[in-house]
Amino acid sequence: MSAPGPRGPAPVPRPQYTPERVETNAPSDLIDWGFAIDAVFYLKNAVLRHWFLALVVMGAVSGLAAGVSKILPRKYHVETRMLTQRNFIIASLANPGRSIPVDADQPTRAAWEMVMKSDNLKAIIRDAKLVEYWELQRSPLSKLKEKVLRKPPAPMSDEDKRDALTAMLEQAMLVMVEGGTGTVTIGVDWSDPQLALNIVEAAQKNFLEMRQAAEMGAVAEAITILDKQVIDEAEGIKKAIAELDATVKRVEAKRKREEAKQAAKNAPPGAAANAALGINTNHLLAQMRFMVQTKRRAISDVEEFRARRLTELRNQLAEQRVIYSPQHPLITDLEQRIVALQEDSPQLVALRSELSELINEYIRSGGDPGELEQGTTGPLLGAGTLGGPATSDNPEVQVAADRVRMLVMRHQEKMRRLDQAKTELEISRASMKHRFSVLAPPTFPEKPSKPKVQLILAAGVVGGVAMGIFAAVALDIIRRRILEKWQVERILKLPVLAELERR
Repeated sequence: MSAPGPRGPAPVPRPQYTPERVETNAPSDLIDWGFAIDAVFYLKNAVLRHWFLALVVMGAVSGLAAGVSKILPRKYHVETRMLTQRNFIIASLANPGRSIPVDADQPTRAAWEMVMKSDNLKAIIRDAKLVEYWELQRSPLSKLKEKVLRKPPAPMSDEDKRDALTAMLEQAMLVMVEGGTGTVTIGVDWSDPQLALNIVEAAQKNFLEMRQAAEMGAVAEAITILDKQVIDEAEGIKKAIAELDATVKRVEAKRKREEAKQAAKNAPPGAAANAALGINTNHLLAQMRFMVQTKRRAISDVEEFRARRLTELRNQLAEQRVIYSPQHPLITDLEQRIVALQEDSPQLVALRSELSELINEYIRSGGDPGELEQGTTGPLLGAGTLGGPATSDNPEVQVAADRVRMLVMRHQEKMRRLDQAKTELEISRASMKHRFSVLAPPTFPEKPSKPKVQLILAAGVVGGVAMGIFAAVALDIIRRRILEKWQVERILKLPVLAELERR
């Protein structure tokens, strides 16, 4: 068995990591703080070595930012805010029995569409006189280009300018609607402050006018339709009364002829002429009685309608005085309507005049005034007004009388609806200033909203400093010179024994 040999030195254990730099004791697989510190000092020394270049680059970038802030087109912002309020009382005052849906009175409905539609934009261009001030809306860059090239832009017609301005307004206009609070905001960003103010003022005026036209247009159209129907039905009543009069005359004449024939058979020969004269006189007086009773009934209907309407208006006035002050337009309107209804209308005056003439003519024809008082409180076109019971019981006369009654009732209903529609229109017109109020009117802008000159200048200064540092460092890198001690240690892998300063 051989003797064991001498043992060698024990192996040195390998460290878990290899330090990148001994003085920092930083592991190579983590952040090299030494290199980071060397890099910071390298940047500082590069700026100190090339300070003139850094200042020139920083000044150039800052000047470029200042120039850009001057060339960029200015935008001035102007806006207005309006408050809209729902009002369910207005329609219920004119028609208390009508049920009103919640969405029927929504003043902010289609606000964006109203402002941004093409016809309204053209109206804004016309009212704000944008075509006349076309040169004020050119950007500084466009004017600079014209001066440099010494070439004016191609001439444009007014129609082309309107089309261009319409497209510009579509991009520059701002319309916001808040349904919960009922506010409408209209704004614009424009190149000229006065024109921006003119645009918003015109847009606000047009919006209020369109809302008023939209709210009152339906009522006005209904009034026009009802007016036409009332006139047509009045003509129909006249024709029906004429047909009833002709029917009564025909039935009376037929009855009188039959009575005359019967009397001629039983009477002596000399009494025929007197009987014929009596028949004609009685027939004329019966017609006059019928016309007198018709006029009286028409006067009674008009007075009853006026009394009923006065009662309704007085009740409404008593209710509204509890809510509003005496100077409120609704109170004033109701008082004016009551005063107007208390006076006799031209229609009532004309009916009374015609009635007086008919009574005088009836008395001159030999009629008994006492007979005119019979049946004045009975129903319209009753037996006392149709020439006697024998005539009124005739089927033809009854059919004609029923038709007259039906037309008169329908005419009265249309008159009631027409009066309600006119009342609603007048109340809506008077209450527009209470439904739409301006919270923030448009004001003249003191300074442009775009561009942000201070922000651009600050960005230019920061960017100039960064570009100056970058230029100084880039110059050292391009020259490929070793200027720092750490470059010798890291790039050449040589230790630095001493460091001398150059004087």
